[in-house]
Amino acid sequence: MPGEPTNPAAAAATAPAQEAHLQRMGQRWRRVLRIVFLALGLLVWLAFAEDASHERALTLAAVSQRDTNLATAVEHYVVRVLRTARAVNRLLGDMLVQGRSEAELRWMLADRLRANDAFQELALCLADGRVLPSPASGARLTPATCAALMLLTAPGQEISVLPPLAGGAQQVPLALPISDAQGRRLAVAVALAPAEAMLGIMRSAVLRDDTAVLLAGTDGSPRAAWRSRAGLVSDTTGFAPLAALEQASGGEASILGRDYLVSSRTMPQANLRIHVASAAADALQAFHARRARLLALCALVTVGLAAVYRLLARMHGEGLARAQALSRAQAELQALNERLDQQVRERTAQLEQAYRDLETFSYSVAHDVRAPLASISGFADALEPAVAASANEKHRHYLQRIRANAAHLEQLTHHLLELGRLTRAPLAPRKVDLSAMAADVLARLREADPSRRVDAQVEPGLTAHGDPALLRQVLENLLGNAWKFTSRREAASIAFRREPQEQGQAVFMVSDDGEGFDSEQAHGLFQPFRRMHGSDEFPGSGVGLATVQRIVALHGGRVWCRAQEGAGARLYFSLPNRA
Repeated sequence: MPGEPTNPAAAAATAPAQEAHLQRMGQRWRRVLRIVFLALGLLVWLAFAEDASHERALTLAAVSQRDTNLATAVEHYVVRVLRTARAVNRLLGDMLVQGRSEAELRWMLADRLRANDAFQELALCLADGRVLPSPASGARLTPATCAALMLLTAPGQEISVLPPLAGGAQQVPLALPISDAQGRRLAVAVALAPAEAMLGIMRSAVLRDDTAVLLAGTDGSPRAAWRSRAGLVSDTTGFAPLAALEQASGGEASILGRDYLVSSRTMPQANLRIHVASAAADALQAFHARRARLLALCALVTVGLAAVYRLLARMHGEGLARAQALSRAQAELQALNERLDQQVRERTAQLEQAYRDLETFSYSVAHDVRAPLASISGFADALEPAVAASANEKHRHYLQRIRANAAHLEQLTHHLLELGRLTRAPLAPRKVDLSAMAADVLARLREADPSRRVDAQVEPGLTAHGDPALLRQVLENLLGNAWKFTSRREAASIAFRREPQEQGQAVFMVSDDGEGFDSEQAHGLFQPFRRMHGSDEFPGSGVGLATVQRIVALHGGRVWCRAQEGAGARLYFSLPNRA
């Protein structure tokens, strides 16, 4: 204990034990620090994996929804063609049942063909083998063709969509059986529709992905097909690669070695199926690019954590070596001169205090993993007396760097965790008085900096429907930025008001006359760490606007900006209107 006489021999005997104790404590501290930094690195990569998985699922869901909508549009177009064919064929059938003359039938066939550009040919395949009108040169509906179509046409009142005729351009027969009152088949009315007419909607479709559309019968045989990079499939050989769409399992198929995501829709009234397939590689191209950027960011953070760990480990080694040297010097000084005993005891007391500080720090790191950087700062404070006593400017510089980097990294870690938590935080929406909230935020800013001259204007009566705590965070970030970036003006102006609605959403704006920036160069302004000004000009973590974007997106709105260098900035956010 301090103040008691010390036996030099006993001190010499206990010196190795003290060094061993220091060594054990140093190893324990290094293990704990290693665990902490490994946990931080694991947290970074877990966040990366979760974000990548979520983003991929959203991308695939968007592609599936787009293909489903396209299949619905194709169905509507096919239904329109089928309705036209059914109306024309029934008209001809009624005339035939009524016993109209062949001249009248020929005239009506020619008239309906001129009136409907969706059909290439119209004909009546009579039960006696004749064809009305008589086939012209190059006609596809010949007696032989009609005989085959009559065998394929299903009985009943619905039109049959038959396989395309072989040879030449793809023509899809639309056949309707015609029977008399006793149910005897008199003929089959046939409308020959080009495949291009069946998939006419695709002429106006603009698709950047490799996309295929297949119209097939429920028997599996194709009727018409279209490829985004080749256009209409014009011959039967082009159908072969698309046969895999009929056997698509789990919404996936392989076409010519490429994987496709398949969305299908059935038309039971016409015995047809519509398949829309998009190349998975094209659909996920933007996702892969974003994942690569996020991967690079996570790798950079991991390298930074490793660098901080190595720096702290080196500083710890130096501190441990100094502590061991002090322990040896204690025994030597006690043996050489009793007059220095008081000084040795004081040094011993300081060393014991350092041991206790080290134990306290190790306990804090071990039991407070969520605040490791704060513990690093505390240990740096504990090392300050020894570093100051060493009169080593290099060591003092290292200590200052540790403090600054630990504080900055602690702030970034906190903001990143808060930003990640926003995607999972449940909303508690209700009616919020934004005007009162903005006035309170400005009042607090003015209270914290009373020397500023700021003309703050808040439009009264502004309300919205959302989570009060999160919307307050939006206003604190936006108004706080406006307050910060007008700090160099003697008399600044800040405003919060409503803008005209757009697409059924209420739009609000925070404007200032501060430093501003070039909005054309502000790509990714609402992404984490994107700053228009350096931290030496205006302090901050670069995460505030990313937080604003995430909160507004959670409420179903969006955020954008307009600014000019030296002329201030205007930041807008929209929120859905709710009764």
